[in-house]
Amino acid sequence: MWIEKKEKKYYINSAKANGLRIFYGDINEETITNIKRFIADIRKRYYFPIRCNIYFSNDTYYISNKDGHKFYGVFYDEMDCKKFTYPKIFVAANERKENPIVDIFFTLLHELTHYYQWYFKEDDHRTNRSLEIEANKWAGYLLHEWLSDKNDLKS
Repeated sequence: MWIEKKEKKYYINSAKANGLRIFYGDINEETITNIKRFIADIRKRYYFPIRCNIYFSNDTYYISNKDGHKFYGVFYDEMDCKKFTYPKIFVAANERKENPIVDIFFTLLHELTHYYQWYFKEDDHRTNRSLEIEANKWAGYLLHEWLSDKNDLKS
């Protein structure tokens, strides 16, 4: 589902901008440094054909105003809010015992999978449950792969 850099030529389109644009809220410098490194690795491997703005906030989680449940990230396509030019992702990035950095990375990967689902119009013909299951599987797979690569470097 994710577009690897070597496949980029098949997905170049007329979007004014592509890639990831990152914004940091009032979070600590160590967390920002870790997020920057993680995103640098993602950018080296994957292509994002339409700009996606990602906002990291100093929250441990968000609370839904619809039903009160907790969540750690959210993806909005440009149709969710007409004032957005590009899709947006919000990630709760207050690194704490109950929200460690690997969970923040997992949330980011989960929401970026929703970005690709949106790009490939998967949400037009699939249930929300199947999209969530797929996003969790991709996030788990990619995080495991990234952690394995990091452990290989330490050996």
